[in-house]
Amino acid sequence: MIKKTLVLLTVVLLTFSLIGCTGTGSKDVNTDVLVIGGGGAGLVAAIEAASNGAKVILVEKMAAVGGNTIISATGITASDTVLHTQAGIPFTKADHFKRTMDSSKNLANAELVDILVNSSSDAIDWLIELGVELKVRSEAEPFWIVPVEGHYGAQLVGAFVKEAQKHQNLEIRTNTKALELITKDGAVVGAKVDNKGEVYNINAKAVIMATGGLNNNPEMIAQYNAKYANIHTEMTTPGATGDGIIMGLTVNADLVDMEYFQVRPLSSNGNWYHERIVTTEDVSGIVVNINGERFTNETAAPRTLAAEILKQPEATGYIIFDSRVLATPDGKKAFGLGKGVQADSIEELAALINIDAEVLKKTVEDYNNGIDPFGRTVLGKIIEGPYVAVKTLPSNHYTMGGLKVNANAQVIDKNNKPIAGLYAAGEVMGGLYGDGRVAGNNTLDDIVFGKIAGANAAK
Repeated sequence: MIKKTLVLLTVVLLTFSLIGCTGTGSKDVNTDVLVIGGGGAGLVAAIEAASNGAKVILVEKMAAVGGNTIISATGITASDTVLHTQAGIPFTKADHFKRTMDSSKNLANAELVDILVNSSSDAIDWLIELGVELKVRSEAEPFWIVPVEGHYGAQLVGAFVKEAQKHQNLEIRTNTKALELITKDGAVVGAKVDNKGEVYNINAKAVIMATGGLNNNPEMIAQYNAKYANIHTEMTTPGATGDGIIMGLTVNADLVDMEYFQVRPLSSNGNWYHERIVTTEDVSGIVVNINGERFTNETAAPRTLAAEILKQPEATGYIIFDSRVLATPDGKKAFGLGKGVQADSIEELAALINIDAEVLKKTVEDYNNGIDPFGRTVLGKIIEGPYVAVKTLPSNHYTMGGLKVNANAQVIDKNNKPIAGLYAAGEVMGGLYGDGRVAGNNTLDDIVFGKIAGANAAK
């Protein structure tokens, strides 16, 4: 995803499009609302605050805005929208709420989920107003609202940037990293920032934290969940390093659900490969370590499989399967995007990935003969050449937890009180996902809670 030409081109175009509104001065400045982070949530929050009459400065530490939103290649989840009505395909608010709570293992904050669900139709209306062309994916997946054509994340960020540029009271400063929050009498009143070595203060009446998750900070991920020590970072952009969590903790912010992460066990080159290629009955593969040995039940939950691969040498594995899996859409995707290799024999395949041929051959033969010490109940067979190997680097895909917030998007402290002047939106915010995220709710929450944070910060 990250390396796709379309995404890279969009980043370049957005960088140039923002030159005219990127601040370069190093003197202290004053504003009404400071937004930290220029991904989807930050852009929405800045637009909303500016629309409510506030003077807004958005700072983004990277050279261009977009954050992880720009690499989102799927769509948005929403319910009871005009698109559902037009398509004659129902997906109700009740469906949406249940799906979200079930996925969270009922750990999500029901009040926040209720706000998310009940605001989703308005979010779609707003995207349509911005010119984003969307449709319901299918009757089988009515929750998915996807682009009519093209790359979803690039379109979304492009629409947000275009809208932001309409507001003379909204300034975007790229290459500007927030270092620490400024407080006065217990309230957050701005942040110290660094623009290419020049440090200055941005004083504000309110600050919105929209810095994203921990996806590109494996050490911090391991701090909150040791199972994911050595997690790879291929499925994220460079800016997602937990800055908002770190800054929030300095002002006594409370955190929620920080032990939960959405991880992808079968992943490389920024892409995720569906676990079906190692779990489907009869036609499926196995995962071996760099020594050519199986080490776990491949049909375990994705996060369990990821944790087991991460325990292996170099925190790496190889997905091994045959031509029958290669003929499936998931197999083709893994082979193509994963830059897989293939050979007519297991021994030849082992040579291509620098694994001991005899070890890999025995591993495959044992599996084919039903020898399995790992409790796998669905055993396939790897019997039809050519045989395929795809390297896998388990990666973090989404940070479920984050700063604790209330219904007004105010950050809550460890005494369960709102921190004056501090708001949060997007992946840095916790409470919506618990132990599992409904895909597409994340770009929805960027819009819903970005708008809530922006409107309240502008008051």
